[in-house]
Amino acid sequence: MKYILPLVIVLFSLDVAYSQGPPPPYNLPEIWNAKNYTEGAPGGGTTNVNTTITRINGTQYTHTNQRFIVSDQNTGWLTQFNDFSSFGQIGNNIDYFTYQGTNTIETSIDLSGNAPTITGGNIVFDEVFFNIGPGNTMNISNILRPYITGGPDPYFGTPSGGITVAKTLHFENGITTTNRNFPVRGAIVFVNSASYTNTGGNPPSDAQHVDGYVTEYNHSNSSTGAAGHGGTFIYPVGNNTSLYQLQRSGTYSDLGYLLSVAWVDGDPNTTLDLTDEDVNTFPPDQGTLNLTDANHLTGGLVSVVPVGFWDWHYQDELDMDYMALSMTNDQVITVSIPDLQGYGGITAAGLRLAGWDAGVGKWIDLSVLTPGATGLTKGSTLTGKIEGGTIITALAIGSISAVLPVTFGDFTVKADGCKAKLQWKTSYEQNNSHFLVEHSTDGIHFSTIGQVSATGNSTTTQTYNYTDNAPALGVNYYRITQVDFDGKNSSTQIVQIKLKCDATPSVRIYPNPASNRLYIQSGKTVMQANILNSGGQPVLKYVPSINSSGTFDINIQRLPAGIYLLQLFNKDGTTDVNKLLKK
Repeated sequence: MKYILPLVIVLFSLDVAYSQGPPPPYNLPEIWNAKNYTEGAPGGGTTNVNTTITRINGTQYTHTNQRFIVSDQNTGWLTQFNDFSSFGQIGNNIDYFTYQGTNTIETSIDLSGNAPTITGGNIVFDEVFFNIGPGNTMNISNILRPYITGGPDPYFGTPSGGITVAKTLHFENGITTTNRNFPVRGAIVFVNSASYTNTGGNPPSDAQHVDGYVTEYNHSNSSTGAAGHGGTFIYPVGNNTSLYQLQRSGTYSDLGYLLSVAWVDGDPNTTLDLTDEDVNTFPPDQGTLNLTDANHLTGGLVSVVPVGFWDWHYQDELDMDYMALSMTNDQVITVSIPDLQGYGGITAAGLRLAGWDAGVGKWIDLSVLTPGATGLTKGSTLTGKIEGGTIITALAIGSISAVLPVTFGDFTVKADGCKAKLQWKTSYEQNNSHFLVEHSTDGIHFSTIGQVSATGNSTTTQTYNYTDNAPALGVNYYRITQVDFDGKNSSTQIVQIKLKCDATPSVRIYPNPASNRLYIQSGKTVMQANILNSGGQPVLKYVPSINSSGTFDINIQRLPAGIYLLQLFNKDGTTDVNKLLKK
């Protein structure tokens, strides 16, 4: 493994005594040797570092401002880790962030433009405390690209990442975020055996984790501890509200390599994997999809649960193209899964840890030796093994059975006078087009009497309603059938209701469904008959030739197939409405 020594940066210590430390902004290079500095009066201001500040020999610095900005790749907030005389050495310097509220660690570069050569600052901490208060967010938006061999830019020995931690990061805040648009360049980097702690103790929690990317980095200087955390590391990753941590166990000793991990919400089939597109452009390229159709599943996998995935990316630290590589040794992976109780068709025993094998472009089963999850509730675990030499770029929750396109919840039918009111719920929908409301008077032969549009894709409870304005007297049977965009369907159980309506039906229409001619028999004198479409607009009007009781017929041959309402205006001022299905 190659390793490039840094350019020699000669810094001269000004070694001036300050009662409160030199006030920011910092525009001249300095070495702070065993100092104890505090920024000016707190109040939510900004600290700008426009130069190189190196802290050595136990320097302590208290950040009282809300924003901490290190300008660009020519500047740095450095420690012994970047000092050439002890390159890569862990130090005992401490940083405290104390502003009570949202804090940011950022670069002064405008990331909304299009300048492919720019990059953020070099930010290194030995020990750092995010002591900004429970529930408050630390936003890390700084990014740092790899060093270009032979390039003109200074190189401080800092790996790609938003910040680098050589010793310990203390999460004494709420959520910590990184720049997800630049997965590798914006990650929190832990060197060798660098660790983290949490206010409430380990492990992390839903209220205290990293919403973004975390990276392990191996350095040649063993003073920062054993490479690859001695074999085991837990990535405290999740989204803004939930922790979905990933534990890696296995030998990871290759020097000068980065392993970046994050949880990504969304269906892997439609949600972009950005790590292999973290190139030096602003904004970054669009990324790639890890498709989950049958042609991209192997090893007995039938489906991938569309709740999200763990982005997994291993690369050479100097690779400007962010090319994914395979790890040398086997890695045992244990993930903490989301709540999957709302997904129909799957069981805990049927779950598998799936890995996107970039070499073959398919999802493979990683849980061959440890099949099944410990449960379907949030926090249940799923384990698998990535074999050395396999290029894996994402991990997801696979299943040996199909995930149903819709998971139905409660389905109820209640009487409302002479009407039947239907309500049904779904706890999960995937590619759901619409629902068909089906009716029967014998519980065997059903006809469609209505259609309701669906949400489409949802992992939260959705509620739908439909009113049957003209049910039959006596017992009525109902069911709801879901229709997917690709034609797949599933139905609820059948629910029956007995209606005891005082009104006596005076109208009979037949046949129903009808294709050419519709016959209407009424006990009243009908003045006019209208046929209304599903939007309530008249599409056909008919005036019977004899305005008296009896039977008449209407030619409906030219009407498109669908569901209609037959509206009859009677001489006594009443109106009768009946459902009509045109075949």
